[in-house]
Order: sequence, then structure tokens, then C-alpha cells
Amino acid sequence: MPKRIGIVTSPRGAAIQDILNILRRRHAGVNVIIYPAQVQGEAAAVEVGAGIKYFNRAKDIDVIILARGGGSMEDLAAFNDEALARAIADSRLPVISAIGHETDFTIADFVADLRAPTPSAAAELVIQSRNELEDSIASLRQRLSRAVRYQFMLARQALNDLAQHGAMATIRDAITRRQQRLDDLIYRLGRAYESNSLRKRRRLEVAATRLRHFDLRRVLSGMRREIDARGGTLRAAMQNLLLRRAARLGEASAHLESLSPVKILERGYALVFDVSGKLVKDPAQVKSGDEITARVAKGTFGAVVKK
Repeated sequence: MPKRIGIVTSPRGAAIQDILNILRRRHAGVNVIIYPAQVQGEAAAVEVGAGIKYFNRAKDIDVIILARGGGSMEDLAAFNDEALARAIADSRLPVISAIGHETDFTIADFVADLRAPTPSAAAELVIQSRNELEDSIASLRQRLSRAVRYQFMLARQALNDLAQHGAMATIRDAITRRQQRLDDLIYRLGRAYESNSLRKRRRLEVAATRLRHFDLRRVLSGMRREIDARGGTLRAAMQNLLLRRAARLGEASAHLESLSPVKILERGYALVFDVSGKLVKDPAQVKSGDEITARVAKGTFGAVVKK
């Protein structure tokens, strides 16, 4: 879509007004540069050719329009000039010829990159309307959205296939066993804590019974404080033990994750299966011409054994 359009025409003619009106209606943001030139008479061919060369020297023009309204063959004679035809042919920018009416033909029409029946038609051909662009962009956006959803669907299916792989099932079983072991340790520690607390409580009750008839409140109070302190120490010790057990479980899980076949595949390795789906561990399992399947980190592909 051109951003800057160069027009070689008479600035006082009706053709330039038609072109500007249509360009403004179809896309108001386009920039137009007009090179004033005579389009009739002896000097017309020279001035139109000079306009084409001027726009070719400019660095910011995308397309050139040669525009003139209708007239007799004598009025359009300047556009049959050989020098002008060669200037159009030598132009590195595309040239649209919009000379006269639809039934008028000049040599410039056959040399130009595109012939427009009228100047108004040239304005319609040179730039797409804003509504058409918006419709095209909306269509492309819908296609892109569908393509993205399709890719997400493929990725989700691949992830589901990977989750159902036997290696992943082995890893999940190992993690489940570690979790069960941790639950058992937590349960055993809780029972031990309750049992220890119960023994301490009973000892306290026995001591309180023996000292009930004696005025040893301060001694008993000190013993109670000591028991509370030891209970706090025991709780802290059990919490530290639980933290160490959890840390060991995390290390074991990380180690198990590092041994995952998928992690090994991500380092550049591959699992090769023969036609029956068995893992190939020895070249003797296959022969030349056999079809095999290779499993890599991000998918699978088929191959044929060459040697």
C-alpha cells in the first residue's frame, strides 16, 4: 500500500480534483505530491518527462500517476512522444497512465506499468480502501486465532500422550511411595509425642499425689516449669526432624526427577523403538530397511534403517 503518491498533471485541471477526492474518500492518511506540468502543447512531453525523473530522484515516493482529462487526438499528442515513452520505460518507480477517457489510447499507456481508463479509476487502482483493509485484517486475525487454538490443541494432546508414558507412571509411583513413607513417619512421630506427653503427665500426677500432704508448692512449680521446657524442646526437636525429613524427601524427588527419561531426552538423547514398539537396545534388533520410531524431548518422528 503506497504511503506517498506522486502525480504529474496540470494543477488546474479537473483530473487532479477527481483523483484527490477519491483518495481522500478511500484512505485519508495517504500523502500526495503534485508535480505541475503542462499536459497539452509542445512543452507538455518535456515537462511530464521531467516530472517522472524528479520523482525517481526523490527517496520517498512509492508510485507515479500520469493524469490528464479527455480530449481530441491532437490534445493527447504529447503522450505519443518517443522521449516521454523512454522516460516512462526507464522509471524505477511503477507508473500508472491515466490519460483521457476509456476509449483513448496513447503510446504512454502501452509503456506504463498499468493503464487506468480514467484519472478517477487510477485513484481507485492505486490504493485499497480503508474498509477493505480493515476487513482483510479482521479475516487474518480470525485465521491467526484459529491457528493458535489448533497449535494449543496439538500441544495439549502431546502433553497428555507424554503424561501417559510408562516412564512418567514409574515416576509417579515412586513419588507416591515417598509420600506414603513421609505420612507414616509423621504419624509415628505424632504417636510418640502423645505417648511421651502422657508418660510425663502421669509422672507429674504421681508426684503431685505424693507431695499433696507436703508444702512443696515452689518445688512442684519448678518441676512443672522444667517439664514445660522439656516439652517445648521436644516439640522443637520433632519439628526439626520433620523439616529434615521433608528436605530429604525434596532431595529424593529432585534426584528422581533428574533421572526421569524425559529429562535425559532434553539433554539431546533419544529413545528408539522398532516396528513392534519394543525399545531398541542393540543394533542386532533391526536390519536395513526396517522402519523405526524415535522419541525425542519434544515429540516423535519416523525413520528407516540404512545400515
